[in-house]
Amino acid sequence: MTLSGGPDDGTRGLMSMKYISRTQWGATAPPNGKGFHPIRRRRVVGVVVHHSGVQDGPRGTNAVKAFERHHLSKGWDGIAYNWLVDETGTIFEGRGWEARGGATKGWNSKSMSVCYTGWGDEQPHVNVLESIQTVIAEAERTFGKGLWVETHRRKGSTTCPGDWLGNWVEGGMGAAKEPSMVDWDAIIQYFKDLRVQVEGSPLKRGSRGLPVRLVQSRLNDRGFDAGVVDGIFGRRTKASVRKFQESQGFLKVNGVVNGDTFGALFLQ
Repeated sequence: MTLSGGPDDGTRGLMSMKYISRTQWGATAPPNGKGFHPIRRRRVVGVVVHHSGVQDGPRGTNAVKAFERHHLSKGWDGIAYNWLVDETGTIFEGRGWEARGGATKGWNSKSMSVCYTGWGDEQPHVNVLESIQTVIAEAERTFGKGLWVETHRRKGSTTCPGDWLGNWVEGGMGAAKEPSMVDWDAIIQYFKDLRVQVEGSPLKRGSRGLPVRLVQSRLNDRGFDAGVVDGIFGRRTKASVRKFQESQGFLKVNGVVNGDTFGALFLQ
């Protein structure tokens, strides 16, 4: 499942559906010292869909961390959602399957929550919709039964998850047409910002997290076998980076991803 169309600028094929665990995105442990309240599996009967409610807000991992900071500031145990999906369709673990959520008053002990980190008043990319459906399907497999799927606005006094996403969920989540325009400028800017981050803190043996996953995925897309996309910069990833650097002819061949190597990999 990848973005289609758009310029040949190094972003095509990067946005295949990915899963980012709490550890990988750097989640904070609940301040109560006891962890999240466990959920009783037999009581789970549905999934509630949310959105950020913020237009042009932070993206990707930054959006997830912003949610966590906001929820902690309210005195909650941490991020309120069980699962989150960003604008690229990447799935982030919030509280996961074993914990009671905190996002749907009156329903937290009986449902799972999935939040789109973007703006639900407008149609998101089909990757987002497919990832939401994936979370719902996994919820049904996890809890071993058919579950109802509802919007937050039908479970509380709110407009969440926005007009477009709310209508799509309430209409049965049928297939959506590819949006007429993909925000390529935003996607390119995301990778330019990530390049600056990598320039300041190069990726090398022992590095972990989303930037490493993206590098591994891109190396595989370009025919430099980095192996499993697991977000762990190991020996195989280093060897793959060296082969890519050698192929370019102008990069330092050391198996370390600095700003120059990152830019050549994604933005040229």
